[in-house]
Amino acid sequence: MSHLRLTAQKRTPNINPKALRRAGKIPAVLYGHQGTQSLDLEIEGSLVRKFLEHASINNTIIDLKVEGGWAGTVLLREKQMDSLLQTPKHFSFFAIVGHGSITMNLPLVFVGDAPGVVRDGGVMEKVLTEVSISASPDLVPESIEVDVSKMEIDSVLHVSDLILPAGIVTVGDPARVVVIIKSSAMSQNLTSLDGEEAPAATA
Repeated sequence: MSHLRLTAQKRTPNINPKALRRAGKIPAVLYGHQGTQSLDLEIEGSLVRKFLEHASINNTIIDLKVEGGWAGTVLLREKQMDSLLQTPKHFSFFAIVGHGSITMNLPLVFVGDAPGVVRDGGVMEKVLTEVSISASPDLVPESIEVDVSKMEIDSVLHVSDLILPAGIVTVGDPARVVVIIKSSAMSQNLTSLDGEEAPAATA
């Protein structure tokens, strides 16, 4: 999985967060990098705007470098936004290196052509668009592929049917439905007409 990259600086002690934001920087804090200790950070506002386009809470792996200090892999744990201006006010990060497996949601990417759709006119209903997984941070892929190339009308694919990369396990009920191929109203109507006699010609 590709990682986002972010650079931060150690926050000046006792500086007021409002003053920091007025200076174009966003306050942040890093947890888990050294036992129970935390590290106060500040991030340039120009970096934050681009960062927010791609980062989501508990679901984005970030290579964080603190200038003149710590560097490692983190998750975005919390994002505080100004409710009126919708601008960032504060971030919280958690270091994941050395903490074993992590749990995060990955998008599902549907690949292949389902015979039940392309041949029989059925409709594909995607019940899930993402799945929760657990894995070592270095093994987390960009997404999970769902192969629908063998699915016929009334076929159902469950979480337990997903083919996962090595080292990846799903979290939650394995019986959850991922995708189902249903008969469309048009295909059902055509099927019923097949069993009827053609109307007699009238003079």
